[in-house]
Amino acid sequence: MTIPDILALDFDGVCCDGLREYFEASRRAYARVWPHEAPPREDAFEAFGALRPVILSGWEMPVLLRAIADGRPRAEVLNGWERVRGEIVGADVAGGDALTARLGRALDDARREWIAADAPGWLALHAPYTSVEELRRLVAEPTRSVLVTTKEGVFARLILEHWGVRLAEVHGKETGAHKCENLRALIAAWMAERGRRPRLAFVDDRLETLEHVAGHPDLDDVALFLAGWGYNTAAARAAARADGRIRLLTLEQFRAGTRAWP
Repeated sequence: MTIPDILALDFDGVCCDGLREYFEASRRAYARVWPHEAPPREDAFEAFGALRPVILSGWEMPVLLRAIADGRPRAEVLNGWERVRGEIVGADVAGGDALTARLGRALDDARREWIAADAPGWLALHAPYTSVEELRRLVAEPTRSVLVTTKEGVFARLILEHWGVRLAEVHGKETGAHKCENLRALIAAWMAERGRRPRLAFVDDRLETLEHVAGHPDLDDVALFLAGWGYNTAAARAAARADGRIRLLTLEQFRAGTRAWP
């Protein structure tokens, strides 16, 4: 692996382990959206952690708690999350797009209120997978390192500032773009500045996201890496090992810097 010109990193599951925060923020959002139901108790955390790999967007996390509260078998959730999620959302009186929008707002609002009341406590529930020094060294290797995440950018920036990790840009949920569009924008900006396509590497912990990028011929030269330590399953990691386009990245390789990547 040659050091890329641009390194694009997902946040949750690649840079940051915030599972405890995801669980508590989801419980708070659950209480807002379904106020007449008690949110799952602390003993639901283990199931939430085991099932976290099914989540694509933040608004789904309170729905996952609802599935756990309803007693849905883990295998059913892992193997059929799209159907389970659709059934739960569809059964609500305010289902469909209205409910998904409300869930997203509830999660963001719960975080904002939490930060306003106890920013140090909120920040303490997020830990880098590497040492802070290793992460700083990694993002300093390329000419430009950026974050491409479905998390609200303001929350990711707060955590990065707390760690003292500086990136050139943060492309968060507020951009309203799929990650393919974020990558295209990074390529276009580099070409406008430098007159050539950049060597671009993208690391995500969701195989489905990487497969989607791989399906676009105009992004064929983007190096794609699955973060094997993130929120994914053994099946996803096995699929990446067998894939000719997506490379499985270990935490040890990630920590060692891009020259150590496959």
